[in-house]
Amino acid sequence: MRARIVIALIACALAVVSCGKKEAPQATPSFATDANASASAGANGSPGPTKTSGGGGNNAPTYPKNAKDYAHALLVANSKKDKTRVDQLAQQSAVLQLATYQNLDPNWNTHVSCGPDGGSHTVCVFRNTHGDEASVKLANLQIGHPTAAVEALIDRTTYPSDAAGYASAFTNAWEKGNTDRMKRLSNSGTVDFFKGKTPASGYTAYPTPDGTHTKVKMEGLPVGAFSFVLRIANGSLGKANAITGAQNA
Repeated sequence: MRARIVIALIACALAVVSCGKKEAPQATPSFATDANASASAGANGSPGPTKTSGGGGNNAPTYPKNAKDYAHALLVANSKKDKTRVDQLAQQSAVLQLATYQNLDPNWNTHVSCGPDGGSHTVCVFRNTHGDEASVKLANLQIGHPTAAVEALIDRTTYPSDAAGYASAFTNAWEKGNTDRMKRLSNSGTVDFFKGKTPASGYTAYPTPDGTHTKVKMEGLPVGAFSFVLRIANGSLGKANAITGAQNA
């Protein structure tokens, strides 16, 4: 009987020990979503999601869609010495040509013409306020894309150091309708004198000293054609605006 009681007490003691013991709670695994992971990365200073924009961003170069605007953009870029833009718009042959023309007036505001040249090209002619005349040749298929300009030639306004040469330069500008060059060589009053008049087929210059000036008679050819006299300031020869007046011969 005593043995049974002892066994029972031992069993009970073991049961109490077992029943009083608590299991440690198990950690619940957590799984971050992609959104949570990105937010966490950003909060920790690590790179978050990268955003991209199409079309190369706002710094991508643009290219005019028509010949007139394309040629004008090239001339302005060259006058402003923007080599990066010139390289974008012109082939190296044209870039090298433009490199020989320095310190040009950037105001190419007079559009003379744009027309076909050989079927696959277009030539556009512009003048700036100094009367420089530019001829830009463009490959038609490249307009709207890089390096459409294949040729760029500029006839610069020059200022002869002799009266006869200066008068001839003015007359040539008048014959070509280059009003900007006429203004650069003379003044607005002189240019107005020639409005409505038709130039002769050619002119011969006859200079005559007149104190601080030289009077140059421009005799029209053939004989009997319109002739006139230009008054030129000797001290301004070789510079702009040397012609101070004009009158009938």
